[in-house]
Parts: sequence; structure tokens; C-alpha cells
Amino acid sequence: MIDLFLLFLLAMCLEFVDNGLGGGFGTIMSPLLILFGYDPKIVVPGILFSEMCSGIVGGLSHAYYKNVNWRAVGVTLTSSLVAMALASFLVGSMVPSQYIKWYISLLAVAMGAFIVIRSYKDIHEGRKFNNPMCLLLGGIIGFNKGSTGGGYGPLSVSGYMLMGLTAATAIGTTTVAEGIACVIGFSTYAVTTQINWGLVASITLGSVLVDPISAYLNNRLKKRLEPPFHGRLIGLAMLLLGLFTVWRLIQG
Repeated sequence: MIDLFLLFLLAMCLEFVDNGLGGGFGTIMSPLLILFGYDPKIVVPGILFSEMCSGIVGGLSHAYYKNVNWRAVGVTLTSSLVAMALASFLVGSMVPSQYIKWYISLLAVAMGAFIVIRSYKDIHEGRKFNNPMCLLLGGIIGFNKGSTGGGYGPLSVSGYMLMGLTAATAIGTTTVAEGIACVIGFSTYAVTTQINWGLVASITLGSVLVDPISAYLNNRLKKRLEPPFHGRLIGLAMLLLGLFTVWRLIQG
């Protein structure tokens, strides 16, 4: 376990990473807190509550700058809410914590590798928006988020850009859709498992304070913040964190 003030500072740093890459807050936070000794059934709802609040604050900021595609939000949530509720119920009431730790660790490995590989490729904007693909995307990211607290943003932003959204709009749309989906996820956990309100308050306050600043910077730049160098560094760090967590689980 770590000090709540350190959790607050960690949340601030990871929220900057999240808004710079379009995701990564939960994917990094989950395995880190597991390494610090937290049960994933406490970690995941804490992250969901934090993302719910930062989604509201950040979403309002992105909406103010007109960086939200509301059609994409609606289509994504059609499948994302169902997948989020299902994953949250399974993890909160049925799946043993040890299995959740493995899934979180392996997802961190997968997302780290995804970010590193993506940093070597250009994502071209301007393709036609596709409702079926958006529904599929919503289901995948909703299940990932509900079960691990991560795995939403990097896939969501990349998917939106491939479907024609501009970089700034992809980030803003992801922020809004993720925040709304997290309402369902956290509500499901609240009736199936224990909530650690100290952890919730620390990471929520840290992330919410950063959101208006990062939304402003995103709007000023009007482009996806994916310079190969820092994207690869963060992706590599995420990959190594996931591998280290897997190694710790193997060690028992």
C-alpha cells in the first residue's frame, strides 16, 4: 500500500499521459496498484470513479472547444455500456481476484506493445465513419475498461481516427464516451463489491485537476500528441510494467 498523497500525485502524472496519448491512465494505474498490494476488486472501481469524474470535467472542456463528435459518442455507448456492465458484474461478484490480476497484467503488456507499434505508423484521418465498426469498438473497449480499469483510450482514439475523426476530436470524443460508460461500471461495482473511498478520492482529485489544462493544450495543438519518441517510451514503460507484474504473479 502507498500513501494517499502519493496516489494523488501519481494520478496527476498519469492523467497528463492519458490526455497526451488519448489513453493509458487505467492501463498503467491498475498493474501499478496491484504491485503496491491493492486488490483489483478495489482498484478497478476506484479507477472507474476517477475516470467518470474526469470524463465529466474533461468532457465539458472538450465540448466547449467543440472537440466532441456526439454521433460517435452515441454509437460507441450503445455497445460499450452493455459490455461495461457485464464485465463489472463478472469481476465484482464472480471472478476470483487472482484471475483479474492476470488479465490486468496481460492487458498492460498488450496495450504497451500496441502503443509502441503504433508509434511507428501513421494513422490517417478522413475515412468514412462506420457505425458497425464503432459498435464493435465500443464493445471491446467497454469490456476492457469494466474488467481492468484500462484498455479504453488508446484503442478508442486510434479507432476513431481510422473512422475519420480528427485527432483532437478523437481525444475529446473518447473522454466523453469513457466518462459516461464509467458511470455504469462504477454503479455495478458499488452493489457487488467494496469501495475504498480513500483511494477513490485521491486518484479522482489528482486526475480531475489536470483535465481542464490538458483539454486546453489539446485544443491549442489541434492534433494527436503522438510524437514517436515519447509514445514509444510510454508504451515501452507500460509493456515492461505488465511483464514485471506477470513475473511477480508467477513468483507467487
